[in-house]
Amino acid sequence: MKLVASVTTCLLVLSLLTPGSEAQENVLTRVAPSMLECYENAQIFERDNRLPMTMNMLIELVRKVEDTPGFQQDMRQLAISMLHRFRQDGIVRAPGVTSMSGVIPFSPTEFQFTKHRVLFSRLLPGNAVNFPNATLTIDERLSQYRAARVPRELDFKDRSRLRPNYLGDNEMLEQPEMDRIREHIKKIKHKAASVARLEMDPDEDHPDDQELQQEAAEEGGEEPQEEPIAAAAEDEEAGEPLEEDEALGEIGDVSLVDIASNAISACPVENGVVYTPWGSVMAGTVLAGIAAGLEPQTVQLRDLVSRSDQFRSRQMQPMRVDNRWAATLSGDLAEVSLLHAPSVTNNVQVGAAGAWNRTVAPRWYFLSQREHLQMTDTEIRAGIDGLLLATNIAEWRNRANNLRLSQLLDMYYSHRGVFNDTVRSCNRRDLFTTVAPMQQLREQTVAFSTVLDKEMQMPFTISQEAIINFSDRATDALANYIPSALNDLTCEATAIVMNDPTIWRTASDLFIFIDAAWPHRDAYSVVSNILDAVDVGRFGTNYTILNARDGNVIVNSTQFLSDFHLTYTAELHQTLPNGLNIPNVFRRMREETNTLMSGERRTNNLSGRSKIALLIVHTDRVSEGDTNFAIQHLQIFREEVPDLRFLYLAAGDPGRFNRFVRDERRDVFPLRELESGSVVDTVRVQLSPVIHRIQQEPRRIVNPRCGHDWNQENWGSNSMNQFVEPRGVNFYRLHANYFFRQGENRRLRIQGHGFATLTVCHSRWVERPRMNSTENRDSIQCRTINTDAYDIDLSNACDGHSIIHTCPPVFVSVEGPLIPPAVIRCSEPECRFPDNARFAIVLDNMGCFSSASRTVSSFLMAAMVALVMAFFK
Repeated sequence: MKLVASVTTCLLVLSLLTPGSEAQENVLTRVAPSMLECYENAQIFERDNRLPMTMNMLIELVRKVEDTPGFQQDMRQLAISMLHRFRQDGIVRAPGVTSMSGVIPFSPTEFQFTKHRVLFSRLLPGNAVNFPNATLTIDERLSQYRAARVPRELDFKDRSRLRPNYLGDNEMLEQPEMDRIREHIKKIKHKAASVARLEMDPDEDHPDDQELQQEAAEEGGEEPQEEPIAAAAEDEEAGEPLEEDEALGEIGDVSLVDIASNAISACPVENGVVYTPWGSVMAGTVLAGIAAGLEPQTVQLRDLVSRSDQFRSRQMQPMRVDNRWAATLSGDLAEVSLLHAPSVTNNVQVGAAGAWNRTVAPRWYFLSQREHLQMTDTEIRAGIDGLLLATNIAEWRNRANNLRLSQLLDMYYSHRGVFNDTVRSCNRRDLFTTVAPMQQLREQTVAFSTVLDKEMQMPFTISQEAIINFSDRATDALANYIPSALNDLTCEATAIVMNDPTIWRTASDLFIFIDAAWPHRDAYSVVSNILDAVDVGRFGTNYTILNARDGNVIVNSTQFLSDFHLTYTAELHQTLPNGLNIPNVFRRMREETNTLMSGERRTNNLSGRSKIALLIVHTDRVSEGDTNFAIQHLQIFREEVPDLRFLYLAAGDPGRFNRFVRDERRDVFPLRELESGSVVDTVRVQLSPVIHRIQQEPRRIVNPRCGHDWNQENWGSNSMNQFVEPRGVNFYRLHANYFFRQGENRRLRIQGHGFATLTVCHSRWVERPRMNSTENRDSIQCRTINTDAYDIDLSNACDGHSIIHTCPPVFVSVEGPLIPPAVIRCSEPECRFPDNARFAIVLDNMGCFSSASRTVSSFLMAAMVALVMAFFK
């Protein structure tokens, strides 16, 4: 039986404990020194303490390594060093061996290690000497390795009597429980094509433990057979004490500890997996494909087998092993051919579906079956992805010499694709037959199966003719499985706007206030989902997490997803005050916006980000006094911080916050408790409207000379560089506060830098103006630019308006070309992608106009009059 974690790895997990080592330590027949931290540190050993297993998180960590000052490795060097540092397949626990000083009861003795050793010693050689160990914290280094726990079936009549329920790297369940998991996954896959429930893909949330308990209670269960084992010793080895009785839930006659407590899992766990909207993938296989494509090798069979087998190999037809295939599809198919096919004759099976415990911050990936796990769905997807990337990487490197690993992953695992809209993960099923012609797939599977046959210890001996036969059957099984059973979401089904190929990128200063009356699980899930969808990072969104009661900061302003996941723990949540206090929220936002606008003046920054305060409220209502306070201060915000938008995501009746927003139709959203009600809405379904609202908010263009006090000391020009990708569009807004009065030579300019032909549109009435827009077409003006400029005259743009906020802002869009330019030029650090087009936004002779002081005075006067009138009544 296969170790489910074919990437039994610390992928971006830990730093090398012995920096001077230059050997290929991950091919030794013991746990590599760089991996020991995974098994020795109890804190990072706990799966629920790890960062979420998502592609966005992996890309963030890779980018963090690449952004290290002085880092000069190219993509190939980084991919190789990561694999040699953090991947070691086939590690299993030694039965009957306890953890003690000098003894780690784990070793790479399972069959995956054979393929691993061949790949990394002969086909993907290298080392990890130059990996920048200090770049990542211990929590960031921890990611995709297998927890070294032995799952157990419990007999609660005698809790000291436990029976191992462990098979390789699989964490196993009783069969009735597995049947229920399998049924759940089948239902999810059946719904995958439904646009209305986009989230219900094969990687959707694992059913809640309570649901499982209820189902099991209805169906009943059989008492597991008992086998004595030293419970205390096993708990010590695993670093996880048994939970107290109140943490246990009944499943028939079998009690299981809650999955979230990390004690006993509900079904087999596959490790080394990362979540993507288009199906989860084995991360190590993808990286191995990239590394092989960057240094492709075609090696004769006699150079891969040991000397004792060279005579036999000379008797066969000459065969060559391509490392790009061995690292991806043919490597896993070879294991199917040798370890599965001989035992099932004509019924070779590949593929094993799975489901996450939750798709928001996923950490546990469960499989739906116990057997035939030599090539799971995640390995199939990763094999196709890795081979696609390996096959095309040389061409892409020729077009973009400085292509980064993070950029490649970011392009492929998104709607945009790698330099076109064809090569992207949501198209993998359609691209399979192109990238993996059947004849070549058969030949490479036979070749690598022959190598593994010479290297792997097996309980039987097979002839070369049998290897060819089994390889053909395995290849046919894969070819039949992919179109019929790999039902991942399509590109169209996950588009931000249906039937619109435009790439939307979010750039925002986002302030999220959390009402701690929400359970931690719900608040954490909601915020995780929002952050994962708004392009958090130095190219996009900066966020701050605050408490909705006292306004205090929970997570400091940051551009890293990991900061939220490492800081906002259940323990911290319990210490936070519950409820909503609007005055405290507004005072905090006043401080934050003052700091932000002062910084923009100091750095001469035109912003280029929207400014949003999102309040996630439970059931609290706003008092009359706080309502009056809010209405008054909203007017002040409108005058002093015209770009700030307040959004409310609230339980109960969200309409109670209608008076506290600019547009009640767009800025107030309902939020039901997760997994409640007659129809269980996933968090993704519930949050889609508010996420789209954040994505659609135009980016700010400001006159940085104004600062927070709107006191302008000088006049002149200010500019900032911006970037847009092919098929991408950026929307901007310049408020009338910067051009309210007449001024000579006052203009907004979009200056092309010759990277590509861009389409620029502007309007005073349409918030997102585009050339193909059907909304108020007569009020939109558009033109294409390349090295020239698009000027908008604002010398007298508010003529006829006596109040600032009645004068409409200027809305601008800058849209990239449909096809990437022939010459890719974007190589500076600010380029998210090599085919980004740079342009400049220039403000000439803008002013600073705000009636905030008069607004405050009028509010104070009104309040005094009210008091006087009340006194004389």
